[in-house]
Amino acid sequence: MNPQTSLGEECVRCDFPTEGRLLPLRIRPSWTSLAREPAAFLDWYRARVPLIESLIADFGAVLFRGFALSDTPDFQRIAGLYQPHAAGYIGGATPRKVIDGQVYESTRMPAPFKIGLHQEKAYMAHYPRLLAFYCKHAAEAGGETPLCDMREVTRKLDARVVERFRAKGVMYRRNFFGPKDREASPAAAPSREYHRPWSDAFSTDDPARVEEACRERGLSFEWLRDGSVTVSHVGGAMVRHRRTGTQVWFNQAAAQHVNPRAVGDFSFRYLQRKYQERAAFPYDVRFGDGEPMSMEDLAPVYDAMDAHETAFAWESGDLLLIDNILVAHGRNPFRGKRDVQVAMMD
Repeated sequence: MNPQTSLGEECVRCDFPTEGRLLPLRIRPSWTSLAREPAAFLDWYRARVPLIESLIADFGAVLFRGFALSDTPDFQRIAGLYQPHAAGYIGGATPRKVIDGQVYESTRMPAPFKIGLHQEKAYMAHYPRLLAFYCKHAAEAGGETPLCDMREVTRKLDARVVERFRAKGVMYRRNFFGPKDREASPAAAPSREYHRPWSDAFSTDDPARVEEACRERGLSFEWLRDGSVTVSHVGGAMVRHRRTGTQVWFNQAAAQHVNPRAVGDFSFRYLQRKYQERAAFPYDVRFGDGEPMSMEDLAPVYDAMDAHETAFAWESGDLLLIDNILVAHGRNPFRGKRDVQVAMMD
């Protein structure tokens, strides 16, 4: 599909923000009304949702830059054109709060931390189909949202690697801390930006309701001696894209295996020091049969992702739509204030 022709040559122009990379497709307004009037942009977008969906499926990610998005309510109205992710973020991995409607914080992870490439909620049985990111305020430096075309990663991986992961699946074990840590002094409590309390993750202080929520979501659970709970789920390594029929590498093995390549040297040293004496680490990823997963197992995955990772500098007002199966995303460390919000859609 030619994006320029399908969207209307007279009202927008299309290109790519990073030379030599076809991800994301960048769309900018030619009509003044689209750049200045949120209602005009909303009407224009609403009339083209099926076309935009086709572009997202073709390119994996579409960046709208220079359009009239001045605040969170404008973003919420765009997100509201889609079906919200039915499972919400109950039992999700990282701390985040609802800002407006289906708009969430993207992350509370501190600025020096790198967030590795991942497909949102691939560690759960139910995950969003699309993600939308809105840059309300770009960081002074850094803070890009790296993207990676997982179709290219799938093609690059050796067939033996793919078959081993496909045959075994991936086991995700995530620990949520309990009341004892919540009541501890800030110096003694674990980092809440990385290790989430189960009262926050499941929106309840009642262990019975935590167990009920786990059963509803297909999660096994184990209460530990320190009052924390470890939940686990075995998922596949691949998934077939519903629109294109393409088999795509879809898991968070590389993101939830804690090592320097996943989280960066700074974060790895911090986390090893912080959690070495705890009952459980916040994240633990294994093969589906419980076999430990080594760096040797994951090295080809990191190599393939590194080869196809790309990033662009955010500008305030940017809107980024990505296909959650076709494209992985992350976050680079940054300096200064950064406010990037997210909506999850089915």
